[in-house]
Amino acid sequence: MPQNNADLIVRMLKAAGITHGFGIPSGNVLPFIESMRKGGIAFVLVAHEGSAGFAADVMGRLTGAPGFCIATLGPGATNLTTGVGDAYLDRSPLIALTCNINTDQIGRRIQMYIDHHALFGPITKASYPLRKGRIASTVEEALRVALSEPHGPVHLDLPEDVALAPAAEEALPVPAGRGCHPAPEAAFQKLAELLAGAKRPAAVIGASAMRMKRPGLLRAFVERHQLPFASTTMAKGMIDEDHPLSLGCIERARRQVQREFLRGADLIVGLGYDVVEVEYEAW
Repeated sequence: MPQNNADLIVRMLKAAGITHGFGIPSGNVLPFIESMRKGGIAFVLVAHEGSAGFAADVMGRLTGAPGFCIATLGPGATNLTTGVGDAYLDRSPLIALTCNINTDQIGRRIQMYIDHHALFGPITKASYPLRKGRIASTVEEALRVALSEPHGPVHLDLPEDVALAPAAEEALPVPAGRGCHPAPEAAFQKLAELLAGAKRPAAVIGASAMRMKRPGLLRAFVERHQLPFASTTMAKGMIDEDHPLSLGCIERARRQVQREFLRGADLIVGLGYDVVEVEYEAW
């Protein structure tokens, strides 16, 4: 059994595929950093907590496991929010851990205390307090939410006394995130009818397509239906941009030409497209 609750949290994060944590050391952060050292999660020092959030965001995108960042209370937490907010908008799985004062001091205007849940609530999928006796279940739920569609950041708040308290629980198995529900057969039939009836179809490829287990199907789809396609910035490279059907990166250097082309289409198919990347009203 882990020695303390910080050890327990680290064990579950590592089991979820987390290999690195980004942040800045501070007094109430040090116990958790020590647990990371013992538990085999590398601590990566950054110059600013905002950088920790961005690094964790990118780690989540590249690996599929949640990125992980850590900050102290107050100004450390506020600095962290920009990177966490970016992960929220870009649908990146991430766990943001803020360390805090002791549980019996929370709510008092003391030291650097602010309400971390009010701070992170609007820019995360969920914000959870970590309390003695409910550590494993809370971390399990945080991982489940972060890895469920749409992916995104989850905030955990860890008081120092909770981190150092002896662990009274065992680590729980790493949960699987909830995926998208398969489209009903009727939806595929409708799509086939629309494609068959379209005279000037086109496609826009977005960031969610990057999580395809068989990305080659994307190219096969546009070639089979001869769909001229544009890619959002995040989806660049999903299909080579020198492909004869490529319209390039949408809403960038050739935006006026692209807009005119898309306005002339009688069907636009979104492939992993998300309006958080590019608003479609200009088309």
